[in-house]
Amino acid sequence: MSLFAALAFAVVAQAAPPAPPAAAPPPASAPLPATQSGAAKEVKRRNVAFYLIDTCRADQLSAYGCPRKTSPFLEKLAAMGARFDHCFAQAPWTLPSMSAILTSCYPSVTGMHRFFDQLDPAFVTLPEALQQAGWHTAGFSANPLMGKMSNYQQGFDEFTEAADVIPGGDAIGHSTGSARALNQKVLPWLQQNQKWPCFLYVHSIDPHEQYAPEPEFLRRFTTPDREREYRKQLVEIRQKNPGKIGSVTTQEHFDRAHVKVGPFIETALALYDGDICANDDEIGPLFDTLRRTKPLEEWILVVTADHGEEFFEHGGTSHAYTLWNELLHVPLIVVAPGLVPAGLVVKEPVQSLDLYPTLLELLGVAPPPDLQGTSFAASCRGDEKAAGHPVFAENHSMPGSERFLPEQGNMLTVIEGPWKYILNVKSSFNRPRPRHELYRLDRDFAEKNNLAESEPERVARFETMVLEWWARNRARHSGVDVKHLTEAQIAEADPATLERLRKLGYVK
Repeated sequence: MSLFAALAFAVVAQAAPPAPPAAAPPPASAPLPATQSGAAKEVKRRNVAFYLIDTCRADQLSAYGCPRKTSPFLEKLAAMGARFDHCFAQAPWTLPSMSAILTSCYPSVTGMHRFFDQLDPAFVTLPEALQQAGWHTAGFSANPLMGKMSNYQQGFDEFTEAADVIPGGDAIGHSTGSARALNQKVLPWLQQNQKWPCFLYVHSIDPHEQYAPEPEFLRRFTTPDREREYRKQLVEIRQKNPGKIGSVTTQEHFDRAHVKVGPFIETALALYDGDICANDDEIGPLFDTLRRTKPLEEWILVVTADHGEEFFEHGGTSHAYTLWNELLHVPLIVVAPGLVPAGLVVKEPVQSLDLYPTLLELLGVAPPPDLQGTSFAASCRGDEKAAGHPVFAENHSMPGSERFLPEQGNMLTVIEGPWKYILNVKSSFNRPRPRHELYRLDRDFAEKNNLAESEPERVARFETMVLEWWARNRARHSGVDVKHLTEAQIAEADPATLERLRKLGYVK
């Protein structure tokens, strides 16, 4: 059993149930013939299929321009609806990112930062809002973090846990083949389901480490000899770095094992692409079954990811330790004939947090109170005048997890227009970073040229923006007025951050 599976088993078996909320928010309203703007509109009660590919970065999909043919089916699907070229996750790993998708609240509001955290049931999840509005809700997950381990099954009438999909619910040792295993559960369910409209959630995990595509897909991108050498080098890296925890690998680890970074990363990326392709290959049969159960005009289909993966673009591998685009830039494809024009490409940045209110608006369901996301349904319909808004993301260390995971650091980011700013309050393990990073994404999407020193005024404005955003989120999480935040309530902040918050009036 892998460390991931052992942690999952321990949490599900031993974690105490979350304390009941002081006052649960009112339920979502029934479907209403109104859009978010208030204009009356007749909206059919469509079914929703929400497919999430864990650890899938957008730029490795041929549907997003990758020269390798990694996602031929998603290319076809995107041509039938809208492809969002700049969708960003709210965190670089599953637990906090999924909390944002499910609740439309930022991780610093939900407080979901550690493996052992469980979502407060006071939050109305997306499936819960649809359940209360008359949808039958069913979920299938190959990742134990998406399920009862985190209370993310809340709002589902039926939920199939990872342990019932892949051996032991081991999302690392058995990530490859998860999409096929999911189809063995999902397709029979679809064929037998009599409860409509339905919200179907499917969470695959094929691209997650350890990348091990079956020979059919492996040979499309690399050779068996190169894979064998890669596996051999993996063992050497672990043996020469006995203190190394998990799969995070930096230059120091490679140097100790006398392994060359270039060939190793090249093969790792090829294997990752093979797993993406295998996952893509299984979405086709699911799509065909959806069309056989109900006409396509009665569905809204969503394909996205929770985060990406690093392949040494900035000196490391894996995920959960930085806020660069290789981890936050995720695919988003929305298909809904009659609602979403075929072949639409949306360039305006959107965020995963906004999916919840967007789907509710497309379905004609009034949103529950206190969602932080903003619907981009107008962009789905092809409105070129749809206004964008800043995109935020965050990453925080997991106190109490030092035995199992390297130091994650504390960092915040905002994307506004062409600009992206990262505030490194604390650098992650073995990855020293300057406090301020500033990138012009329309010219430097790979984030190689830090412009912070040449743009001090812009940096100061963005620092104020992210600290104020974070302070408000922390206040909401703590249930206190933002004007009365104390240093104790933001104790993880460093002195410089506290001083900035004092100047903003958020700390006494």
